[in-house]
Amino acid sequence: MKKNKNLSAYLRDFVMLIVLFAVVAVFAILGPVVADRNFLAIQNLLNILSQNAYLIILGIGITFIMLGGAMDLSTGFLISTVGIIVALVDLSTNFVLAVIVGLAAAVVLSTFNGLMYSWLKVFPFIITLGTQYMLNGATYLLSGGQTKTYMGLSDGFKVLGGFNIPFLGGNLKSGVLVMIVMVIIGSFILNKTHFGRNIYALGSNPEAVALSGVSVAKMRIAIFALAGLFFGIAQMVNIGRLSCTVNNSMGLGDEFIVMAGCMLGGIKMGGGGGKMSNMVIGVLIIGVLNSGMNFLNMNQYWKYVVLGIALLAAITLDTMQTRAAANAAKKVSAPVVKEENKE
Repeated sequence: MKKNKNLSAYLRDFVMLIVLFAVVAVFAILGPVVADRNFLAIQNLLNILSQNAYLIILGIGITFIMLGGAMDLSTGFLISTVGIIVALVDLSTNFVLAVIVGLAAAVVLSTFNGLMYSWLKVFPFIITLGTQYMLNGATYLLSGGQTKTYMGLSDGFKVLGGFNIPFLGGNLKSGVLVMIVMVIIGSFILNKTHFGRNIYALGSNPEAVALSGVSVAKMRIAIFALAGLFFGIAQMVNIGRLSCTVNNSMGLGDEFIVMAGCMLGGIKMGGGGGKMSNMVIGVLIIGVLNSGMNFLNMNQYWKYVVLGIALLAAITLDTMQTRAAANAAKKVSAPVVKEENKE
């Protein structure tokens, strides 16, 4: 009986990885039949990884926020604003100052969400919906009230996200290396530091965190500030990936793709459970679906349908996991209650 339980736990831990391989296999089968092309071509797989490196870095910040029991709907607008700030500073001064100012802006803007969340003590869905509008307006004010594309930014951004690295007979973008480093750092913070353990605890039971002597308000602010740093890094990589160009809409809507990937990977809505590695797998599943449909030349509106289904599947999975955990807790507590009644 014990062996079956271990096998079940093992499969549960790797189920999303199995799903990722299954999705890749489906497109590998359909590719030659529908599009007369090989989906498993090395360069195609490297392109998928390169295209999603920026989203995975964005996902690290969103993972911290979700594990802490919150949500941020303004992320796409935040990085859009940061992109315009970076472009303006870079074109008027230099690359190094643009990166510093861009990262600082991302941290400050995200910290503002954390401050409002801690002060108002309401679920950040409403708060970040408000800052979403503010940031959208700020983006256009910075660009003179027009839709603009800023081109010819410093080559340093290309080094961060768009430099081609020969790998397995193809070219891998440098942003993938940045992504790997960021995932390692994010995983280390979550798994090897007191701050990371407090993030999990905050999402599971904020009252217990407060009783342990940790300031819940300061923790929430710090989580949003840390997330902002990863948001800023993600946008730097994205700028390099897109040939050192920036426009007003760069990043809008990407937060929903990443949140869907997080939930598919088992990051619980409302906090308390999930792993950084599973977030990576979840985002890659969404990325493979998107790339696979492009590969098969499917109508773009079918992409929205499929991505919507993936988001609903992620929400369903999260709900089922929450209910299963609650039922398991009831089963554990039931014998204790019975023993107390006997006494």
